[in-house]
Amino acid sequence: MGVVSVERDGAVAVVRYDRGGAANALSAAAMAELTAVAHEIRTDRDLAAVVLTGTARVFCAGIDLSDPALWGAPDEVLSPAPLAAAEQGKALCEAWAALPQLTIAAIEGAAIGGGAVLAQALDWRVMARSARMRLPEARLGFNLAWGTLPRLVALVGPARAKRALFTDMQIDASTAEAWGLADAVVEDGASVAEALRLATEAAAVPAPSSSRLLPCGSYLRSRRPSTKEPGHSFAHRGRSLSGSWMALRCSSLSRWALMFCMEST
Repeated sequence: MGVVSVERDGAVAVVRYDRGGAANALSAAAMAELTAVAHEIRTDRDLAAVVLTGTARVFCAGIDLSDPALWGAPDEVLSPAPLAAAEQGKALCEAWAALPQLTIAAIEGAAIGGGAVLAQALDWRVMARSARMRLPEARLGFNLAWGTLPRLVALVGPARAKRALFTDMQIDASTAEAWGLADAVVEDGASVAEALRLATEAAAVPAPSSSRLLPCGSYLRSRRPSTKEPGHSFAHRGRSLSGSWMALRCSSLSRWALMFCMEST
């Protein structure tokens, strides 16, 4: 039985990740299933927006430290499993970041480590008032192979990103909203409903009748900064969408390019 379910309602889908238990941690099998669902959604042209959520109590408390598929057997001295786990986590976040649909994380409870990085790979984050984010990788001696640093810097800036990472900071919902890490904060239990409201509202925005913005879309796609370049992240690329949808998906750099193109035509 899978741990990921997809509920479709018109142009909006809700993806729920639920392994059971208190942590809702990411096992190797769970990451594979979440990645496969992202690839499936990518080809669904009827969907305009996707909400990703965990359980009613926790979004995801990070990678499963007890999964031998991620860490190898206890008696293995030089297991290749941790490297494979890092690549799997990176692929998971990239799959969700690359979706052409608008994506929203609905966060109840904890989003820790890999769970927080996955939430940051989406376009928007709606947090319940008692929800929190935490990035303990530096303190635990883990690498940041999932794309943690560039995404966090793109969202909150370098100084706050360093503070969050190097102090293992518990980022509550109000701080996340003030920093720009959360796009909305709602009462506990209401994150999915608010994310669905935003997703439905965004999905209802029609493409403009004029094709004035279409050349700009081509420009943005041709000017995507490499995710390997320092200071750039997935949030900094133009999406392969036109008109109002493209405007919704663009980050600060892409919005600047959008205005530049509009003024130049």
